[in-house]
Amino acid sequence: MDGSTDGRSARWEAHNTAQRLRIVEAAIALYDAGRAGASLQEIGDRAGVARSVVYRQFADRRDLERAVQQHIIDDLSAVLVPTLAPAAEDTVRSALRRAASTYVGWAAAHPRLHQLADFDLDADGPLQQALDHLAGVAASLLVDWFAMCGAELTSADRATTDPLAHGLVGAAFATVRRWVHLGAAVPDADHLIELLVESTWALIDARARAFGLTLDPDVGLGAALRSRASG
Repeated sequence: MDGSTDGRSARWEAHNTAQRLRIVEAAIALYDAGRAGASLQEIGDRAGVARSVVYRQFADRRDLERAVQQHIIDDLSAVLVPTLAPAAEDTVRSALRRAASTYVGWAAAHPRLHQLADFDLDADGPLQQALDHLAGVAASLLVDWFAMCGAELTSADRATTDPLAHGLVGAAFATVRRWVHLGAAVPDADHLIELLVESTWALIDARARAFGLTLDPDVGLGAALRSRASG
């Protein structure tokens, strides 16, 4: 295969990728505007392509819906995952509030998209994969934090943190899902954020105490470690 053929293949692949993205973004825009039942013709019109192009890019409507869902979840993850990385002088409460504020803020701004992200017919679909990834990040952070605070963690302790993190992430998602379903009005966003922060901290605190740790959620992690070292 010569270089010109490689170049044509690359350009064709880039063209297809761009077409798929336009179609997906068109479907999302229509859904976010309240047009959940938009036809493929309407989606194609919004994307600036013929309906035949939509069928060429996607096997069927479910294939398009899955691509739409993946795009929405990728967008949310791109906003949410960076908030999980602890800053130098974070407290547990401030870190939890940052993540909760980001998530609730996104859901409040895009309630229809949150509902669509929740429409997951496959056990291993985009939503479940995203929840598993977030839980994995949370589990690693908890293990590292407990160990840094002086807990002696066995392999069983480390393994147990995984289902705990999945429970925390799943509970937060289920809470916001229900809140969106009920109109995202009661409680208001600020009170929902505090509810998520306090309930999540309660579970983390209970687990920390099982390791003999008494932690203050309002003391910076760096300060807590320096105090332990000096003591």
